[in-house]
Amino acid sequence: MPTTMPATATTVRAAGHYRRLQNESRAMSSDPIELVTMLYDELETAVGVLASMVRQGQRVSATEPAHRARSILISLDVGLDHENGGDVAIALARVYRSMRRKLDDAVAANNADELDELLGGIVTVSSAWRQIRQ
Repeated sequence: MPTTMPATATTVRAAGHYRRLQNESRAMSSDPIELVTMLYDELETAVGVLASMVRQGQRVSATEPAHRARSILISLDVGLDHENGGDVAIALARVYRSMRRKLDDAVAANNADELDELLGGIVTVSSAWRQIRQ
């Protein structure tokens, strides 16, 4: 039976570094659809971590996951091709900006329920995006 080591700050940092290296490697060989999918994956993780932190009694403003989630939403918004995307790009820009406001409000209020609601919206948009490949 394998034994598990308790997570320490060092092991958490090492795991995060390893994940970033994996993502960087994956990004170098990805097409635009896969890159956006990776951003959604990271956004879901960051918002999920924030909700978990709040449930554990931690304040989440000015934390790495909060900054990361906000940066990803900005990146998704800025990366939209408004010239070729037409109404879809306009709609997604509104969605991303709304998500950013909800994130800011939930983080400021340190509210796990609001973060869960935001995560549900992210999963919905992410699922629709993933269907592009199919």
